[in-house]
Amino acid sequence: MDGSERPRLTFAQMEAWIEALPVGPVAARGTPRWIVRCNLVGMAGMALALSPSMLIQWLQPQLWMLWMARMGLATMIAGLLPGFVRNVRVLLQEFRHHRRGLIEQFDHDVDQFRALVARLAAYPCEVLDERMRYARMGHERLASRLSMMVGGVERLGLLPVLLSLFVVLRNWRDLLGLPFWLALLAAMAAGLWLIGWAGAEFRRRLQLYEFLLGEASRSARSGNAPADARRGDAASA
Repeated sequence: MDGSERPRLTFAQMEAWIEALPVGPVAARGTPRWIVRCNLVGMAGMALALSPSMLIQWLQPQLWMLWMARMGLATMIAGLLPGFVRNVRVLLQEFRHHRRGLIEQFDHDVDQFRALVARLAAYPCEVLDERMRYARMGHERLASRLSMMVGGVERLGLLPVLLSLFVVLRNWRDLLGLPFWLALLAAMAAGLWLIGWAGAEFRRRLQLYEFLLGEASRSARSGNAPADARRGDAASA
């Protein structure tokens, strides 16, 4: 495949190549998409369970509020429980063979990223450098925006979510009697954690873009990539 036939390098194309890479021994135990969806459903259920405690500040208590809180509680448990059980099982497996598994994963990633770097190195260095600068700028802007929106919440890990869960489960018998300020604090903690988690995942991907583009640019300048790149293009053709 010559330069005129090679598709324009975009981040969407890079994302497709990354997603097509086979997962390693540790990444295979990563969080699957259905668990992520269940967690989002659980977070929505938590917000639903806390909503009546805030609504009664402006509305008269009604029976539908009680059912709304109970439905939110059931949704929260149903959404978060599968992920919790799976994470405990995976944690126990990794605890037994954590060092060997991480070493195998690193070796696997090196081989996969080397092949991807060889494919990227077939592009002109100017294109690679331009995309790398955009990835670096996107990472810096996202970090600045997250620091303004959530502050240091992302450094607390799962603590905000655990705080929200504690508030809901501790008062599950009388969610309508939950103080307004406590319900608002729990809802805000869960929401800020969700924003921080999504931002952290995207920052990790931008860092990977920057690393791959930098390695590809160095490889292209050293003249080591054309043969590997041609083999990668032939395999994808």
